[in-house]
Amino acid sequence: MIANPAIPLSIALGIVLIYAFYLDHKIVILTRGKSGASLEELIHTALTNAKKIEERNEYIIKHASILDEKISHALRNAQTIRYKAFDQNGSNQSFSVALVNEKGNGVVISSLHSHDHMSTFAKPVENYESTYELTEEELHVLSESQKAHAQSVR
Repeated sequence: MIANPAIPLSIALGIVLIYAFYLDHKIVILTRGKSGASLEELIHTALTNAKKIEERNEYIIKHASILDEKISHALRNAQTIRYKAFDQNGSNQSFSVALVNEKGNGVVISSLHSHDHMSTFAKPVENYESTYELTEEELHVLSESQKAHAQSVR
């Protein structure tokens, strides 16, 4: 036999009312006491700002790719070696310098000093190789430059 059904229904109604007041309180906190229209405005502003951020990110990505292309052509990681080219010269006044970009294009400049004269050579480089014969020192600075480029890519 079912006792008075009003008691369980009254309890259920009480629970629903308490839950409704709880949700109303949450809405008031969410809208900070303002109307629901201000919440809609807040959401609209957030979406507009998100779209602006996406557009800015697209611009930044395009700009970064342009910079990547430009920097790949820039001379970086110049390498220098000084050495004694001739036995009669008292110190290491001769030198070789590799000035190449990360693609290995550029120039190797060498200056050879002896007791009575000095000679300077510039040899073009493409893909870390030259059409001119390179000395041991020139090959060394070119190899060091290539290693430095490989490390900076990581």
